[in-house]
Amino acid sequence: MKQAWRHLWRSRRRSILTLLAVFIPVLLLALDIGMLNGEQESLFRNTVTFETGHLQIRSSDETTPGGALSFLKNPDAALDVLDSVPGIAWRTVRLDLPAMVSHGGRSQGVLLQGVIPEEVGRVSPIGRLVSEGEYVAAGQNGVVIGGELRDLLSTSIGDDVVLLGAHPDTGIGASSAPVVGVYTAPEPSMGRTLVQTDLGLAQTLARRPGAVTSIVAFVDGVTGPRDAEKVEAVVAALRARLPDDYRVLDYNELAPDLVTFQDVVKPFHILFMGVFFVLGGLVVLNTLFLAVVERTHELGVILALGSSRRRVMRMVMTEALLLALVGATAGLVAAFGLVEWAQAAGGLKLPAAYDEMLRVMGMEPVMQLRVSSVELFLSGLAMVGVALVAAWIPARRAARLEPVEAMRHVD
Repeated sequence: MKQAWRHLWRSRRRSILTLLAVFIPVLLLALDIGMLNGEQESLFRNTVTFETGHLQIRSSDETTPGGALSFLKNPDAALDVLDSVPGIAWRTVRLDLPAMVSHGGRSQGVLLQGVIPEEVGRVSPIGRLVSEGEYVAAGQNGVVIGGELRDLLSTSIGDDVVLLGAHPDTGIGASSAPVVGVYTAPEPSMGRTLVQTDLGLAQTLARRPGAVTSIVAFVDGVTGPRDAEKVEAVVAALRARLPDDYRVLDYNELAPDLVTFQDVVKPFHILFMGVFFVLGGLVVLNTLFLAVVERTHELGVILALGSSRRRVMRMVMTEALLLALVGATAGLVAAFGLVEWAQAAGGLKLPAAYDEMLRVMGMEPVMQLRVSSVELFLSGLAMVGVALVAAWIPARRAARLEPVEAMRHVD
């Protein structure tokens, strides 16, 4: 150990280069994991709050022609079962209805969501995203639309729009309602197609009082995809208790695009970091190999004095281990500091050029970093392992030196 430290201090420039070869990949890996986790949590949060919830209870009947969801036959019975299952943080009923919204000579097909405003306001971000007017109130005959739909219909706050709701079980219902609020959607297609209104108005359009198509629920303690097992446990409990008239679907089943995105993005992150690990390992190998070449005479003297080949190999590996530990620790400390700073600042604001691209993906133009202590530790451990693997070749070369030939070597 002492000999390893002495040699590292003697070759400071090479030691610093090796430290950087470990420090940079560890820092980048930790930040890359943080960005990946942040992207997944942002996409997860938008998906579950705008669309799916953590889970939904729906009718066991297949969706009707035209894409409309079947009405729940007895939502009160399903709510009683849901309330008896531990772990439910929040729940409400919702009526999703295909509809047509018209104003003047323009129209657009939309998904009309009938909600209970005082309940859905606890979790739905639409109320917080209203940039003009106000969110719909309970019992109010009004609609909240996206900015893109407002522009498409050339309408504004207070204008009446014509609503045509269609369901195969009840036919076509019609009504007019004023635009009471305009929200800024996280992605353009949502702003064109998602309209929210009070549940009573949606039931009028569906021509069935008391009708709902789903019960939307959130599970306690779930903040992102890493908490999926909590949702799975509640879903399993509900499936065991509810009769065959109901289906219980989690967010993965309700939004398969979320899983697809994760499956597509992860390999690119792995490939990106694999390149840095290989480059870091090559730098470690190169610097230690040159160190062994420069010390050939010294190592020959050590072997000639009776030191074992195993001890020489262990000395070179110890140097690599010390450099790897110091570099990895520095990288983890730097990564932890950056993550903490980003979280305290509410995320890293990305350049305006990325706004539209991220909105299309349903993500905010703010980079969130989320990394756990376990992930930080594994990042450092992985690079230490790569450094030791890279150091094995020069260590093995040092151990195989012939003392007489090595002593003749001139530095």
